[in-house]
Amino acid sequence: MIPVHAFFQNKTLFLTGGSRGIGRQIRKLFAKNGATVIAPGREELDLSDRESIRNYCEKHKDIEAGIFIHCAGRNELAGIEEIDTALAERVFQVNYYAALELLHMLVPGMRRRKKGKILLISSLYALISRERRIAYSSSKSALTGLMRTLALELAGDQILVNAVAPGYVMTDMTTQNLTQAEIASISAQIPTGRFQTEDDIAQLAAFLCSDANRSITGQLIAVDGGLTCR
Repeated sequence: MIPVHAFFQNKTLFLTGGSRGIGRQIRKLFAKNGATVIAPGREELDLSDRESIRNYCEKHKDIEAGIFIHCAGRNELAGIEEIDTALAERVFQVNYYAALELLHMLVPGMRRRKKGKILLISSLYALISRERRIAYSSSKSALTGLMRTLALELAGDQILVNAVAPGYVMTDMTTQNLTQAEIASISAQIPTGRFQTEDDIAQLAAFLCSDANRSITGQLIAVDGGLTCR
């Protein structure tokens, strides 16, 4: 385990998707190690609703968060003959546009303080893909472009921007979208022989967002047990 016990004292994390899965584990790890965590629930901030995001940002425009992690995600399966723009927009709204709008609120404060960490939780599907993942894979690839551009724009203000691409992680979304037979088949293809855990991702997030990270920026880091090496 990365020794993060002192990394987050007097730091504030703004986190999306903190109620379950990887986001819940990130919230617990950061809070356990001293961070003040702002992780609004859907009743307060509905990332699928642009008006809800705008209202939240207007109401909380004075938030001073030195760390932003966008972990919320939406995945709707559809092949090319099934997908329509409405489905694609729903997925992009949560996975991409919500992050963009929240960054509008948080980045000015980071720039004033000349310090900050931004982490976008992407996906293995930003690197490879799978049938019927058109909207999801495209939205996660868009996050990579956002991350790399922001890394360049914000480097002069000492704000580091990265993305993590989890491989196959045993979350609620995984069990919803994969059968037990598919899970067994995928496990056999992963060089380490297992799905990743939520804590595998949270530990990397903790390092990238800590003061120990002084130079890593503009990177999409896969946590996939070596799967993309095949």
